[in-house]
Amino acid sequence: MTKLFLRLSACCLLFISLAILQSYENISDAEDATKNGHDSQISGMHKLETEPSELVSDLASEDAVARFMAEEQLVKMGDAAVPALEPLATSSGFALARQYALNILARVESERAIRLLLHILEQEPDVKVRALICRHLGRLGVEEAVPIIGKWLFTIQGKSFNNWKDPQVMTTPYAWIVHVYTLREIGSEKGIPILETMLTKEHGGKVARDLKKVYQQNLNELKREAAFWNGVRQVPGLEKDVKLLFRFFRRDTLALIRLYRDKVLRLGIEGRWVLEGMKNHPNEKLRGAATAVLKNYDKLKMVESEE
Repeated sequence: MTKLFLRLSACCLLFISLAILQSYENISDAEDATKNGHDSQISGMHKLETEPSELVSDLASEDAVARFMAEEQLVKMGDAAVPALEPLATSSGFALARQYALNILARVESERAIRLLLHILEQEPDVKVRALICRHLGRLGVEEAVPIIGKWLFTIQGKSFNNWKDPQVMTTPYAWIVHVYTLREIGSEKGIPILETMLTKEHGGKVARDLKKVYQQNLNELKREAAFWNGVRQVPGLEKDVKLLFRFFRRDTLALIRLYRDKVLRLGIEGRWVLEGMKNHPNEKLRGAATAVLKNYDKLKMVESEE
């Protein structure tokens, strides 16, 4: 009986030892798999960083997540992604992938990216594609776009348009109006003679009156901004501070949404509140610029009223 018990005990110990050994092997295999997976992931990340052309191809994917991830990675690459984006951005049509490429170029904001957007704007025959580019260049305040937009606007002098705005699609008249609003958003005085010229020609069709209103409204805003800058230039050193603030307002999402730049341009109470708030900004240069503009706020209002 004792011998039988000892034999059973020995068998149990053997099975336990084998089980423990197997578990160690499984753990080792799992660690190897994890390490290999991690190495593969790192390798994949390096691959994405070194091969932007593959990411560009993902912009045409039917998977929205894949498109989003590709866009974010390409934006992160910055100027290095521009050559890979150029063939798609300069292609024809209004395909979603091309829209993504144009959006990424605008988000990169490098000199090469902006230069490419300006080139496409000058050559692009599709008014809707140009409207998309105009939106980006207007947001960034790219003054080099003004004469190009003027060139295109002059091609529709006296033309007739019968459709206005469809909530489902961008209509041709609406795309043209985006060109006009971009002149206002850029804010260059060079846009004034362009809109003055557009007002001298009558449009036909159902939206003729609306187009003339848009020209006049944006012309008035450009003249107001020109008067503002005239006052700024009369105060030595102030132009640099205002430009610093306005660059920040264009690039900060919250400031852009809340129209900080327009509020300061109008020199009203809301503009004063904006500047008071900027005096608490963590950036020392922005705080100093806001303080300088506030110090001369009443003087700027006087100059504007005189004009």
